[in-house]
Amino acid sequence: MKIQLISVIFLASALVACGPGPAGKAPASAPAAAPATLPAGPEYDSTGVIAAIDGQTLTLDHDGASSAKLVPGRTVFHASADVLAEAPLTSGARVAFKFRDLGGEHELTALTAR
Repeated sequence: MKIQLISVIFLASALVACGPGPAGKAPASAPAAAPATLPAGPEYDSTGVIAAIDGQTLTLDHDGASSAKLVPGRTVFHASADVLAEAPLTSGARVAFKFRDLGGEHELTALTAR
């Protein structure tokens, strides 16, 4: 009986001494996706009225933005879905908006009811 007890103690201490083993290499995580690049440049603001809506393209009759060299009149603006999701999208709605000039094209960055 003593031999069995000594054997159990010896085996238990041998297992404890072994430990969990060498730390394995952590699995490589997938590289983070590069953030979408936003157009750089100044953002301008103005007010106007929605004249037409065609998908993600809005035609606005606006007051212009002198800092963007945009004269008052009717201009076509492109907008992302997140900008349009919170916007009043009915023809004739008075709006305040912010936009970027992308070299001849205009992109809405904000559109709110006025």
